[in-house]
Amino acid sequence: MKHFKSGDQMPEGAKPYKKKTIVSLVKMAEPFICDSREGRRLEGKAGDFLAEDGHGGFYPISAEFHEANYEQA
Repeated sequence: MKHFKSGDQMPEGAKPYKKKTIVSLVKMAEPFICDSREGRRLEGKAGDFLAEDGHGGFYPISAEFHEANYEQA
């Protein structure tokens, strides 16, 4: 079984895909902690966004990542 980790190359034949999901986001005024569906405890800073993935999971999104990758639906 192949184990993929950060920094590995994608296998030959990989193609780019665009996500077509809608997530709920709110910009947080203070630092926060949230638990992902996978059970990981994640931290966000003031100014980051709290996201809900539509399956009940929460996660932080940095303000910079939000600006570059999200648009309001």
